[in-house]
Amino acid sequence: MPLEKSVLDVEKISAILENEYGLHLVCCERLAAGSANCFKVTCKEGNFFFKEYQSGFTPETVETEAGIVEYLGARDFPVAGFVRTVNGNSCTLYEDRVIGVQDFVEGQTHQNDLPRPLLLESAKYLGKMHAILKDYPLVADMDYDWASESSKDAIARKFNALLTALDKNKSDPHYRKIREDVLFKKELTASINDWKEYFKDVTFTATHGDYSSCQLIRDEKGIKAVVDFSSAKRLPAVWEIMRSYVQSGGISRSGSEFDIADFSLYVKEYMKYAPLTERDLKAMPYIYLFQLAQSSYGYKEYLITKTENKEDLLAFAFWRTDICREIYRKAEDISEAIAHGE
Repeated sequence: MPLEKSVLDVEKISAILENEYGLHLVCCERLAAGSANCFKVTCKEGNFFFKEYQSGFTPETVETEAGIVEYLGARDFPVAGFVRTVNGNSCTLYEDRVIGVQDFVEGQTHQNDLPRPLLLESAKYLGKMHAILKDYPLVADMDYDWASESSKDAIARKFNALLTALDKNKSDPHYRKIREDVLFKKELTASINDWKEYFKDVTFTATHGDYSSCQLIRDEKGIKAVVDFSSAKRLPAVWEIMRSYVQSGGISRSGSEFDIADFSLYVKEYMKYAPLTERDLKAMPYIYLFQLAQSSYGYKEYLITKTENKEDLLAFAFWRTDICREIYRKAEDISEAIAHGE
């Protein structure tokens, strides 16, 4: 679901396509998936993916995305290539919104329900992507210096603010669940300093940054393309691996049980294409927990900013916190299993 209201209509989209890209619109279909406003545009010249990026995106960030897509595509990795403007740019501006156009890849996407064979195939493509991008120059994030800046007191204050906002409306139907979740996350801050140490000496790689089932386009034969590199950065490889398994269907939206044996298969498949060290395997669940445990996403939107789709975001927050509980309980067993290939 888009996070912001579009500034466009069909007439404006048609003008942008013709004036900036030399494309001639025949029909336009809004696409429901994604946090940006996205459209399938059928032009006389073919089908294209038209994206109105959220405010905050700049032409420079889209140029970075286009560069990594072109780099991968030139190495036979399946992506949706960017269409350059008539002036050779990767995007254009309209009313301070960045507009990008890419090749349209026909197929199906999923929301945390990737079929099991495709889940393993997604691990293969993640490994291949990391092997290609291991030396690609991107801005680094989630390194040891970043982790060291996390303060237990600051995290506690963030969760206290949520509790204060919650207590102003004790009749809220979600009151008990929200309170239990926030108190649980607040308790986890006691482990923050220990988890920071796992960021030392792990493998960093240029990566997608949001690799999950909704960024994979597939047909009956398998995965056709990986899309939306707008979050690409240099990150701990193990964070992207574990997050992608969870977000792609490793844990269904109807439950939160983490199957260690199944996850081990996912890691094994990845490692056929990109290596991981013993340190990586030991650190994997703790690096994921470090980020997940201190996130207030969903609760803040429901209680404080009151985002338009706050109920959906709260449901997502409940799901992620249940996952956090499960991984926290099983973290040592996960490390042991993937380290020994079990």
